[in-house]
Amino acid sequence: MKYLFHILCLIAVMLSAACQKSTEPLPVLRIGHAPHDHHAPLYVAAMNPDYFKEHGGIFLKEIVFRKEYTLIKGDRPLARVLIDSSTGGKELVRKLSEEYFDISFGGFPAMLHFIDQDNPIKILSPVMTEGAGLVVRTDLPVNSWPEFVEYVKEVEQPLKIGYKIAVSVQNLIFEQALLETNIPFSKKIDDNQAKIVVVNLHGSKNLIPAMNSGLIDGFVVMQPFLALAEDKGVGKVIAMLGDMPPQGKWQGHPCCALAGNKHYLSDQPEVAETLLTLLMGATRLINEQPQQSAEQVGRWLDVPSSVEEKSLPTMQFSTDFSDSWKSGVDFWVESMIENDRITNKVKQAYQQGGLDELIYRQDLYNRARGAF
Repeated sequence: MKYLFHILCLIAVMLSAACQKSTEPLPVLRIGHAPHDHHAPLYVAAMNPDYFKEHGGIFLKEIVFRKEYTLIKGDRPLARVLIDSSTGGKELVRKLSEEYFDISFGGFPAMLHFIDQDNPIKILSPVMTEGAGLVVRTDLPVNSWPEFVEYVKEVEQPLKIGYKIAVSVQNLIFEQALLETNIPFSKKIDDNQAKIVVVNLHGSKNLIPAMNSGLIDGFVVMQPFLALAEDKGVGKVIAMLGDMPPQGKWQGHPCCALAGNKHYLSDQPEVAETLLTLLMGATRLINEQPQQSAEQVGRWLDVPSSVEEKSLPTMQFSTDFSDSWKSGVDFWVESMIENDRITNKVKQAYQQGGLDELIYRQDLYNRARGAF
C-alpha cells in the first residue's frame, strides 16, 4: 500500500510538471522594419496565413494587424511575434544591436557599420536589391543624371538634396556618385565651395513635405517614396541609383538584408530559422504574384496600390547569396573602408579573408534554405 502511494505521488508530480510546461508562455520575437516597401516580404508573410499554412505549414496567425502575431509551425505555436516600425538606415540597426529588436530588416551598409564596431549582429539573408533613386522638383529643367550633373555645375546657388538618415544605402551611393562626377558637396548650408548641400531630414516621411514646402530641391530615397512623389505631382524621378556612376557598380547593389541579434539567435535558433523559412516563401510569392503583392503591400503601408504597382517592379526581391550580391558586398566594404566608414572588425576580416564568418549566420540560413 505504501509503495502504491509513492507511485501515485510520482504520477501526480509528473502530471503537474506537464501541466506547468504546457502553460509556459511562448518566447517573444520582436521584429523591426522600416515603413516602406523594401521590407515587403514581412508584410506578405503576415497577410497570407492560409496560403503559407497550405504551402510549407509555417505561418503567422494574426492577433492585431501589423502589430502582433503568433508564429506557427505545423500545429505548434513557436513564438509570440511583435512587429514594430522604425526609421530605417542606422537607427533601425542600432535598435537591433541594443536588443530593442530580436530580428530586423535594414540597410546592408548600416549592418556592416555596426558589426564593424563589435555590436552583436549577424546577417541572416539578403532581402532585395535596387529600388531607390533621385527625385527633383518638377520645375527643374533636368530629366536624367547627365542633365542633372550639367545643371548643378552651371547653377549659381547650390541645390539642396535631402536624404532620410545617415549611413543609409541611398545617401552613400549618391555621395559616391557626386565624388565620381567631381561635384563638391557639403552638409553645411553656408559652405561656399559646395554645389550641392545634402540635408539629413531624419526620416523618409519628411522628404516629400520638405520638397513640397520648398525646403529642398530634391531627395534621394528608396521606394515607394519615388512613386509617391510622382503620384502627388511633387517631384519627378530622374535617375535610379543603379544608373549612377561609377558606371555599372551599383546595378544589383545590396540594399536591404535581414539580421538578428546574436544573443537571440543563440537562445532561439528554431524560432529564427522558422521565421527565415517563412520569409523565403514570402519572397517567392512576391515574385510570383506581383499584382496581389502590390495590393497587399499598399494596404500595409496605407498607400494606393497603384503606387506599389509602379514601385515594386523597380526592385529585385531575392534571398540568394548570388554572385552579384557577393560582388556588391565587396564593393560596399571597399568603398566604406576607403571613406573611413569601416575601420575595425569588418575591415580586418575583409583583409584577412574572413568576412563571411564575421557577418553571416550561415548555419541558420542553410537550414532555412533546406526547409524552404
